[in-house]
Parts: sequence; C-alpha cells; structure tokens
Amino acid sequence: MNKNKKGFKFFIIFPVIAFGLGTWQVYRYDWKKGLIQRAKDRMEEDPIELSNSFIKNFKGNNLGDLNKYEFRRVYLNGKVIDNQYVLLGPRSIDGTLGYYIISPLQLSDGTRILLNRGWSASTPKSNYKIPYAIEELKLIHQKEQQQQQQQQQQQQQQQQQSILYRCFNILGVISKSKERGSAFTPANQPEKGQWYSLDVDAMANQLNTEPLMINTLDESEINANPSSLPNPQFKRFDTDVESSFHNKHMSYIGTWYTLSASLFFIYFRYMRKLPK
Repeated sequence: MNKNKKGFKFFIIFPVIAFGLGTWQVYRYDWKKGLIQRAKDRMEEDPIELSNSFIKNFKGNNLGDLNKYEFRRVYLNGKVIDNQYVLLGPRSIDGTLGYYIISPLQLSDGTRILLNRGWSASTPKSNYKIPYAIEELKLIHQKEQQQQQQQQQQQQQQQQQSILYRCFNILGVISKSKERGSAFTPANQPEKGQWYSLDVDAMANQLNTEPLMINTLDESEINANPSSLPNPQFKRFDTDVESSFHNKHMSYIGTWYTLSASLFFIYFRYMRKLPK
C-alpha cells in the first residue's frame, strides 16, 4: 500500500472525534434544558418565607443543599446595609454600562445574607465605575443624617455614621451560587473590589455574610421617612429564567457536526484519489 495512503488512513480519527464531541453536546443540551425547566417550575411556585429558622437549617456544611431552592421566590424583611456593598460588573444593558449592587441584608436575629439590589447605570463623573444608585443612596443618608444631627446627641450621630441602613420588606429569588463567564471574562479581584462574575461564597466572605444571595424583585421601605429622598431606581432581576443560563449548546452541536461532516468528506474524497 502507498505510504501516503497508509498514513492518511489515520486521518479518520479526527472526524470521528468531532462527531463524538457533537453527540456529547447533544446530551449537554438536553441536560441544560432540564435545568432551565426546573428553574422555570420553581419560579412559578408560590413564594415562601425566608425566615431565620429556614436559614439556620442550612448553616454550616448544609448550605450546599440550598441549590435545590435556586430560583425559588421568597419574601423576607431586614436591614439593608447601604454603605457596605460589592459591585458586580460592568454589565451593559440597552447600550449603557452599569453594575449590580450587592449589599448585606441583616435579619432580626443578626444573621447576614447577600442582597442583589439590582442594576444601576454608572455615572460619567466616576469614569463609569460608580453606579448612579450609589450616589443617590449617599444623598439619602446625607439628608437623613442632617436631620438626625438636629435631634440626637453626638454619640448617636457617630453610631448612625458607622453603619447606614434602612429596613425593607423584600420579594426576591434565591440566586445561583456561581456563574461562569465567557473565555474572555477576567478573573475576579476581590482585593481591588473588582467582581466580573458572580461568586456568592467569595462575596459572602468579603462582606461577612452567610453564602446565600437573594435577587430582589421588589422592595418596600418599612417606616420610611416622608421627607427623605426617593429610593434609587434599580433594574431588577430578569424573571426570564433562560437568560440566567449560559446555553450555547445548539451552536456547539452545529459546529462539531459540521466539522465532522467536512472532515469525513475530505477523508473519503482524497482516499479514493491516492494511489494504492
């Protein structure tokens, strides 16, 4: 047998591998569709109360069991710590850069969890690194502190300045614990305050909370001061569950099967032309 033809026979390995990868992506696609459907089913269920006892049941090593509650709607109330936060992004929405603002939420027993307030556009004066909502929250507390300075003693003023919080009733969705960015997404740099992709465990460690995050759907302030400034406008969590999943398996299927077919064509076309 001709040496060229004998060597070219091993070329068959490549289209077979490409076909196998395409088939593997078919299984991956079915698996991902199952995840999306389960998430949709959970979103349609009635919301449950996220009470202190509920969270205590999952503290410690059992917090991993919260995965079965991802995308379940919940309602709760607590103190939102406005001046402690991490910024997730930047993310572009309708051509505008902004960040998701994630703050601690303190429950009645002192337990702290993460609360994704929502997305806010960045301010130009901060070189698009600070969302408008952060500036508005600062103004709210500046005005409240000015009123308190007229009514309270110096010691009480200092306490209010150390932790700035407001109490809210919240309707939200239990968040995924982690998301993988694309191949071009930089690694998170917590020490620099740069969070490019969601990592609830690392964010919880940064803000000293339990590794549980709620994505806000709606919030209403409890005992709001009528004279205070309006709450910042956030773009809330997208209830289109499918948008929360990285699901490009159909394009991968097409890529691998097309490559396999092309390589098979090359193999059989040139195997016939090579002399024996």
